[in-house]
Amino acid sequence: MRTVYALLVGIDDYPKHPLNGCVNDVEAAEHWLRRQTGFVPEILRLRDERATKAAVTEGIRHHLGRSGPGDTALLWFSGHGSEETTDDPRSATGTCQALVCHDSLDEGGQPLLQDTELGALLDGIAQNGAHVIAVLDCCHSGGATRDATARGVAWQPWWRTADPGVSRSAGAPGRVPREHVLLAACRPQEKAHEALIDGLSRGYFSHALLLALDRLGPAATYGALHSLVEERVRSAHHAQHPELRGPEDRLFLYGDAAAGSPFLLRHTTAGWEVNCGYTHGLRAPGAEFTVIGAVGSIGAVGTIGQEDVRRAGGARRVVVREVRAESSLVEPADWRPGADERETVHGVTPSALAFPPAVVTVVGQPDAVRAVSAAVASAPMLSLAGDGTGDRTGEWTGDAPALLVEAGGGRARVSGGGGHPLDPLPLRSSADADRVADCLTHIARWHRLRDLANPDPWLSSLVRVTVEPLVGDFRYTVTGEAVCSYTRDGREPRVRVRIHNDWVNPLWCVLLDLADNYESSPELYEGDFVAGGNAGMARRGEPVWLRLPPGRPVVRNAFARDWLKAIVTENELNIAPFRLPAWSLGTSGAARGDTVPAGGGGLLRFVPPRGGRLAGGPAHEVGRWGTASVLVRTEVP
Repeated sequence: MRTVYALLVGIDDYPKHPLNGCVNDVEAAEHWLRRQTGFVPEILRLRDERATKAAVTEGIRHHLGRSGPGDTALLWFSGHGSEETTDDPRSATGTCQALVCHDSLDEGGQPLLQDTELGALLDGIAQNGAHVIAVLDCCHSGGATRDATARGVAWQPWWRTADPGVSRSAGAPGRVPREHVLLAACRPQEKAHEALIDGLSRGYFSHALLLALDRLGPAATYGALHSLVEERVRSAHHAQHPELRGPEDRLFLYGDAAAGSPFLLRHTTAGWEVNCGYTHGLRAPGAEFTVIGAVGSIGAVGTIGQEDVRRAGGARRVVVREVRAESSLVEPADWRPGADERETVHGVTPSALAFPPAVVTVVGQPDAVRAVSAAVASAPMLSLAGDGTGDRTGEWTGDAPALLVEAGGGRARVSGGGGHPLDPLPLRSSADADRVADCLTHIARWHRLRDLANPDPWLSSLVRVTVEPLVGDFRYTVTGEAVCSYTRDGREPRVRVRIHNDWVNPLWCVLLDLADNYESSPELYEGDFVAGGNAGMARRGEPVWLRLPPGRPVVRNAFARDWLKAIVTENELNIAPFRLPAWSLGTSGAARGDTVPAGGGGLLRFVPPRGGRLAGGPAHEVGRWGTASVLVRTEVP
């Protein structure tokens, strides 16, 4: 049975800067943990004068550090936080954050726990195989691992910032090492607040998080929890925005990946909202989503088919009435949500999309052409060339990728997606034809991410992605392609990648690596605020290693291409839809994380976009978001 090692730190009794609800927060968290089943809680409490910097650090190292594979390590801190400006180039916000321990306010000392130190401690535990969570209810907590009363104090003159040489992640090649998940009370530049809630002093964030856990259970996804908590806190105190740093599709307290759609439906002060907007490819009102998540079971939902609808007595749909940059406001269609449904989060999947499908041309031997054409006709994100579905209204044709299938001789060759040429696919049965349509759908999804752009270029003009060489030869071509070469002795090139915000206001940024094997990953920079005039660094400043994909021999003149694409908004963005594994015959349908039912299930259809695009600019509001990208070619000289 899983063991949850919990370190619960609550500090009210600060010298000269007391708080009132922090001990109540961690006591409530302990009561919640002890009420749950399915795991064994091992709890260490540090309250008030016992919560010194040395004791908190010791508790992380030796209590949470006892956890291993199959266990969970949970740090819950309620108290003061603080921030200070820093020259550390790895800080995208230009500030460093810290947890204020009980003895941190003793003049002349340095007993505060800074973001770099705390992050390194927690990530070190995660490297041992445990699932690690930090819940921080304090000011500036959104960056602390890197009128209500505010839970923050000014930076004291005797506090020193950590040495910029301290690294939070190893510079080893490959993916970023396993890290902790952060649930923070507010953004790095904001303050967290506490107040009397139901007659008891509590932090807004801790109170909302425990209510959400009571509603959704300990196996809810982080995305569902954050969605519910963020709305409750924001409606109570509009200047406080809780943050999630980590994968939305993982289960709280468990860390396992949950199957299902990455899109969620919640009720807000503005009405019903789905976390899918312009930045995810929606183009106009009229799109529809089908509700697939039962109350309290977000972590267990999957894609939906006709049989699921029949058992449920009919699908419940919501229709998009207003598209925003990060989300869309929707209205229930043909059903009336109950009061209980307003207090939870629902998984939803797209069922009618207001953008054209990818246009597929099939040529070759007649029997093979008929088989592939039948599979393409039943695939919801594809249309056959000349069938009239690729351009329903004479608009948005630039969004529809054009793909080609050459079929015959028991094989099908797919081209036109812009990536590395694929090996021919087998084509000897209807199942093989379906897999060809699967491949085309995968490429269409990747293509839409690669070509995603706001018709209004204003914010895009204020963002840049730069590549700086560290190892290997480097040059730019006349087309702006950055070419990075293996060294003569076979070492892989290394670069440093930055996202520059040339605007005066902070922007929330994510960096996608769209590889030419039709993979998309946000792991280089999974989302953070970048201050105006500042830059965010991929992999927290560690080198980005460039290499040929597995199976592509490292021989002379071999190459690979990566489109590094920054997506920027004014608020946090749902990045789950940007994850797409590389195409292979061994992955298809829901196994690839499709956001639409495989094969359509009779649910997905296309609806014509409303409105038009007039000369001089977009016909309707397109939201404040932008993109910037650079094409990187990795080659073997």
